[in-house]
Amino acid sequence: MSKWSTVSCRECGSEIYIHENWSNSPSICKSCKANQWYEKSCADCGTTMQIHRDWDNPPRICKSCKANNKAKWYEKSCADCGTTMRIHCDWDKPPSICKSCKAKRDAKWYEKQCDNCGRNIKANRDWDSPPKYCTNCRQTYSPKNATCEHCGKGFNIPTGTQIKCKQSGWELPRKCMDCRDLFRHKPFKTVREKTVFGNTVFRTYNSRGQLISKSKDETTIFGRERRRHTSTTGKTVGLTREKKTIFGTPYRETRRADGSLKSRSREETTILGNKYTESTGGSSQTKHKTRTKRTWTGKKYRKTE
Repeated sequence: MSKWSTVSCRECGSEIYIHENWSNSPSICKSCKANQWYEKSCADCGTTMQIHRDWDNPPRICKSCKANNKAKWYEKSCADCGTTMRIHCDWDKPPSICKSCKAKRDAKWYEKQCDNCGRNIKANRDWDSPPKYCTNCRQTYSPKNATCEHCGKGFNIPTGTQIKCKQSGWELPRKCMDCRDLFRHKPFKTVREKTVFGNTVFRTYNSRGQLISKSKDETTIFGRERRRHTSTTGKTVGLTREKKTIFGTPYRETRRADGSLKSRSREETTILGNKYTESTGGSSQTKHKTRTKRTWTGKKYRKTE
């Protein structure tokens, strides 16, 4: 005949009847066992759940909601390495790369200083041409459209050129890239020639033999003499007049068609008695020296260096 016995509840010490045939004999009484459970609402649907006080990680949602959430997960391959990722349907911006690849991408970013204002800007090691200027400087010195004062063609002044001119104290470029290339090849050679109508004209060529400009003397309606300079397209690029300083020293002044000063020049003599013309002008106030030369046939021309 089976025998009953009693043991003490490990919680409250009260007696518990146990049978010798039970494989899992209780260690706590029914009253203490009931106190170990409490109720909690599911965070998703509000259903009441039974939670045990001994559970280290009590659930937030019920089994039904957990199953529904599980069904919303799907697998996707990382765009960089192909690793399988778990993606949830409710995510507004599902990732395209895994955490490992994201960390590698983040490591490629670094900070450098803006070449103009010194602000920190972000750059990536994969970029062939990292930015030189911050967003603020790029907006302040955004590319400008201008008209070439020599040929009249429109051209663009980029951000970097504007900033370099500001830092160096130069004026912004007035010539397009093609015309700047024409004037880049020195020395210049000015030759006195005759037109088909017999008029005297001074043509200036660069060291490549390319025609840069033409000049001819004229008299205004007020009887003033001047020399008009035109580009190869016929556009007036300057007017030169003879002038004197307050001390009576003669010099020549060239102004653009809009009246702004282009350059000034005056006659000088070396200690050896050789005469030359010194002119100063341009956005960087560059000095040039012009001397009279002769070809091997004896023809005179003016050489500017």
